[in-house]
Amino acid sequence: MISPRRWLLKRPGIWIPVFFLSLAHARLAGQVYWLDASAASLGGCYVTSGGYSCANQNQAGLGFIEQSSLSIDHSRPFLIKELGTSSLTGQLITGSGALGIALATRGLKGFRQSSLWISYGMQLYPGISAGAGIHLWHSVLSEQFFHAPGCSFALGLLIRINEHWELGTHLLHPAGWSSSAVSPFRNQLSVAAGCSCSFLRSGCFYSELHFHPEQNFSLCSGLESSLGPRATLKTGIRSEPFTISWGISVKLPGWILEFSFLFRTGSGLSPYTSMTHAW
Repeated sequence: MISPRRWLLKRPGIWIPVFFLSLAHARLAGQVYWLDASAASLGGCYVTSGGYSCANQNQAGLGFIEQSSLSIDHSRPFLIKELGTSSLTGQLITGSGALGIALATRGLKGFRQSSLWISYGMQLYPGISAGAGIHLWHSVLSEQFFHAPGCSFALGLLIRINEHWELGTHLLHPAGWSSSAVSPFRNQLSVAAGCSCSFLRSGCFYSELHFHPEQNFSLCSGLESSLGPRATLKTGIRSEPFTISWGISVKLPGWILEFSFLFRTGSGLSPYTSMTHAW
């Protein structure tokens, strides 16, 4: 009798180092899968952000954006080329809200992770915005019969108390699905809540508390200060895993450039760059 044909990996051992290396960026990003340059420079603070990467980080912020935008981002965790992430993010104002789409790819040679965020945020009341998003991903090991699709969800709420104070919260992965038990994305509940306070017309302080079942609680704090009409200096700190970060944002007519660096003890330096066109 001829046994039925089975699909086998030619080199099954390659999956072990590939899988664990691919987890490094997800853990560094605090379960948000990838940070943009602005959030990275603020120690991972993002729940009160109304910036140009709300589509994949803070869906509630889409309800407060004032310009449509298109962003190109790149990061290289721990200066390892193979773990680099490149993403394209678009945010389009639609009535009282905005639609956001984010595409990203990363991974070692021969192992690719593609990610798609589709999000929408809108103002419910003056000063109150809510948003929701769905995250779709697909992992593939080239030249092998291995494909791992999956999806998860996110919810956000952002409240502007006055011109100085904002409160925000974000819920990632309240439900989800993955076809693989060894998914490279950390499919666990992640809750973030915090506030921001502007002062002296040129500075803003951020403070957030993040909770993950694996890492328990983590405190993030960030500070940004204007260096003039076009440049903003940013710095931040995170308690678990302990990281310090800094960066600079430069505004040009129709463009915004972000450069930031995040240093994690025991792992090293991770640079982030972002270029955004707003109209």
